Amino acid sequence: MSEHGTLPVHLQALGFHRNPFPQTPDADCYFRTEEIAQHSLEAFHCLRAGKGFVLMTGEVGTGKSTFLRSLMDELHHADCAVSFVFNTFLQGRDLLLALNRDFGLAPGSDFAQDIDLLNHYLIEQYAAGRCCVLVIDDAQNLNSESLELLRLLSNLETRQNKLLQIVLSGQPELLDLLEKKEIRQLTSRIVQHIQRWPFTREECERYVNFRISKAGNDGRIVLSKMANWALHWYSKGNPRKIHAIMDRCLYGIAPGLKQTIGVGLLASGVREVGISQKKNWRAPIWISACLALVLTASWFWSGPHGAVSSVASATPLNGISKELSSVATAEKSSASPQENSVPRSLACLRQFGLENLHSDLEHGLDAFKRRSIVRDLSTQGFALAFVPAGLRLPDSLDTATHRVCLSLGRAGTWVLWKSAMAPFDLHRGLVSDQVKWLQERLTDNKLYSDELDGVYGRRTIDALHQFQRWHGLATEDRVDAWQLFLLEHEFGKVTS
Repeated sequence: MSEHGTLPVHLQALGFHRNPFPQTPDADCYFRTEEIAQHSLEAFHCLRAGKGFVLMTGEVGTGKSTFLRSLMDELHHADCAVSFVFNTFLQGRDLLLALNRDFGLAPGSDFAQDIDLLNHYLIEQYAAGRCCVLVIDDAQNLNSESLELLRLLSNLETRQNKLLQIVLSGQPELLDLLEKKEIRQLTSRIVQHIQRWPFTREECERYVNFRISKAGNDGRIVLSKMANWALHWYSKGNPRKIHAIMDRCLYGIAPGLKQTIGVGLLASGVREVGISQKKNWRAPIWISACLALVLTASWFWSGPHGAVSSVASATPLNGISKELSSVATAEKSSASPQENSVPRSLACLRQFGLENLHSDLEHGLDAFKRRSIVRDLSTQGFALAFVPAGLRLPDSLDTATHRVCLSLGRAGTWVLWKSAMAPFDLHRGLVSDQVKWLQERLTDNKLYSDELDGVYGRRTIDALHQFQRWHGLATEDRVDAWQLFLLEHEFGKVTS
């Protein structure tokens, strides 16, 4: 059993240690686009600075709840007191009691005493320098009584700051509620409005690769280019739909332990989960011709058996036909750069006397062997990093200048270099040379300007987490090999 519960047999067979596409919010494996990272950073600072309301709206399944859980994790790490109300069937005083209960307050004798208890608690926390945040999900279900309660809570303040910060998240109907004249005082206090949009086609592909890699498969399972296009078309970039489709696709490849999800299997998965598209094309003959091209391409690339298994059950891919023909050529030719890079990477490893690692790095490592190799390399002063799924090597990377070995192997893109430091874990209050080294690197990145004292405190934590967000990484109190790579080289700078 994994830490996330019993894992289905088909996912275990594919090498996963957690479900890559669960149907519930999963903040432990949060994918951040540049826009999401920026929204998260701004929301965090708004709440920590006591500026008032943060509003988030988006359609069903666009990742609002996951965003909230990730934000709450950051608030908890910053020692904020957080109340999370996800059941908005609680209205009026019941909503207030739920808030007080999360803050450890017992029910009062009536509504007035409940407010008084909360006010005293908020004043105590403010005096101790601690922020208090109320987060409400599905806020479009709040009634007039509850909105009036929020207006009342927003009036709890000192001379300069609000005592309670509020985050409202909901579907677009929430905007209609907030336009009511009687709560305009509440609406006027919104300092940030986050709108969650579906993923673009590129973000959709990065998202799937990221989820698969983070779940323990190390990017060995991939979608063909046409399958990626089809996934975005059918899901419209909606994360919840992406999860539903990909869950069926993984179930489909498990019996044969296949490594590539083709367009036929993906279309079959779409049909099984009941996702359909409106027919808005007027050229069924043209679509059929393009699908014939898909079948032919699958035959030549995968062989007759692969073509039958991956396409036989496919449904028409209305709307993406134009793009498929152009993608076919790109997909067929994409193998050449990878093949050409092999001799160069082998020659590079040979300079360091590490040529014996080449085969493993090119063809894949299980988790145990990877840890063993990384540990052995560390004793020799080397570091090995695999580029996280959905990210890429910096454009300014020069292997000669930076003394770096790299390859786009079948196990994923990897980089190996002489490193002054090994990956390390951190915790608040830690004093070490590693922390001082980190502070120096963050100073170079213009993210840290405090004393280089080697203490992992609030300012160092904030700077590291900002560095991680900027690079599309999950915030954590750890510097892994990929972060070492970015920090140790000039291209790791995130500001000009």
